[in-house]
Amino acid sequence: MHAASTSRRRLLLTFLALCVHLGLLAREHLNGGVVAHHLLANPDLPAVSNWWGLLLVPLLTWWTVGRVERRARLAASEGRPLKPAPLTGFLCALAYGGLLAALFAAGSPLVDYLFFGLLALALVVRLWHAEYLLGFVLAMSLVAGPVLPTMFGAVIALVSRLVHMATRALWRRLRPGLA
Repeated sequence: MHAASTSRRRLLLTFLALCVHLGLLAREHLNGGVVAHHLLANPDLPAVSNWWGLLLVPLLTWWTVGRVERRARLAASEGRPLKPAPLTGFLCALAYGGLLAALFAAGSPLVDYLFFGLLALALVVRLWHAEYLLGFVLAMSLVAGPVLPTMFGAVIALVSRLVHMATRALWRRLRPGLA
């Protein structure tokens, strides 16, 4: 991959994410004002404005594209395909976050199952990859703004990474001949 094309792709995707978030903020502004979301949906806790997304969404996109490009270079140097495919992971996370956002907006009791299902999913899927976090955050931004989903997604990513590292270490210890 040529360095100029990867840098250009990174800038383009970051700019696209910024434009999408600006569109969301414009829609909110024209429909009663930019929304602020309380932590844990509790009015006694501080609220975080969606304006923070102007900083967070482009930074998260920039970081994600850089991480994916780094993993792609590493996989190419080792002569193997990049797995899981970043676009597939992003789209799956976007769909999961979109479904969670839609159910939350509708006030469905299924939100709890999907919410805790994400914790269970973190045990088997490598949710620490940046594209999962970006897809989830962009989808959830429609109902919860970008900050709270980023915080929650970061915790899920950390849990996923720790579980996978512990499992791998345990597997190596139990099966020393295969390590």
